Amino acid sequence: MCTSCGKDGKYVAFSCKSRLCLRCGRVSGEKFAKNLKSKLHPDIPYRHLVLTIPEQYRKYFYDSRLKSDLFNLFYQAGKECVEDFVSKVLGVEVESGCIIVLHTVGRNCRYNPHLHVLLMGGGVNVKTKEWVTLPMKFDYTILHHSWTKALMRNLYKWDALGLYREEMDEVLNKYKKFVCHIDDKEVPTKPDALISYLSRYISKPHMSASRILKYDPMTGMVEFRYNSHKTKRYEREKITAINFLGRLLQQILPKGFQKTRYYGLQAAKNKKRLNMIVAKSLGNFGLEDLEEEKRRDSIEDDEARAKTRITYADLCILWWGKDPFSCSYCGHKMELVRIWERCKGFTYSLFINVLGKDTGPPGAVPAFLH
Repeated sequence: MCTSCGKDGKYVAFSCKSRLCLRCGRVSGEKFAKNLKSKLHPDIPYRHLVLTIPEQYRKYFYDSRLKSDLFNLFYQAGKECVEDFVSKVLGVEVESGCIIVLHTVGRNCRYNPHLHVLLMGGGVNVKTKEWVTLPMKFDYTILHHSWTKALMRNLYKWDALGLYREEMDEVLNKYKKFVCHIDDKEVPTKPDALISYLSRYISKPHMSASRILKYDPMTGMVEFRYNSHKTKRYEREKITAINFLGRLLQQILPKGFQKTRYYGLQAAKNKKRLNMIVAKSLGNFGLEDLEEEKRRDSIEDDEARAKTRITYADLCILWWGKDPFSCSYCGHKMELVRIWERCKGFTYSLFINVLGKDTGPPGAVPAFLH
């Protein structure tokens, strides 16, 4: 409320923290995007890599969607693929890093688990400890073979009893190598579009309300649109409401499952070491010694958390360009005066703290102040 004129007030609801809530999910998506941007090193080029699986293998992931064992091995396969193909392209053993994000559905909302990888455009030579840059052009068959080998190795590990071995080998013999795609260009300095795309399925439904064109309660059919990879244009699809809800629920993974993972030099424990390596490769000899770096670790970590923290007011300014806590009558900054919960009542009240009592509904000025 505005404590200056007392005329303006605003409700701010608690988040439901649900991945199927378009509003709360959008908030989580913005927080994820901001956090991910802070993890990218400003002096390192990144490449966007997409790792897919054959359609015949999707049923293994769907049947295991309430567990985490197969998905954990899926991430491991992505990590091993990156390590193998980067070293082979550069011709030396290197230590690289990547951020891997799991998407479980495609644009038409059908079940299609795949990995998006933000790959460092190079790595550290294991022997010389020097930075080596990944070339923009290379033999892409190396990438396909590395992904096929890494994926099959981890699928065989998952199928330790050999229940699906024959079927897996049949698919492997049919395709020989599995599809993956890497962008021809480096991720730009301000990769807002890519990060927004990656965050789309992390914390919110993979379909916005604007894509739902029509719902017919008489027939129970839902019509929606999607941007097709094949035709490069928007296509329409009509399915039953039950199937539509089923496609939305496919993205729910086991509780506590981390859909974004950091490997190699991109891992948090390697942050300081990466900064030192990059600075030396750029010829920055004015580096502080390691002891000084350690002394400043806690301060920098606090500052980093503060930079990635995003509040309700920040989001309103970002989305609508207006401060929600500016009084529409006198222009003063509104203050938090109450926190109210349905089962507990007032858990905080400025009026109780200052005046010793509070009455009336949660959003109104107490009656004794009139």
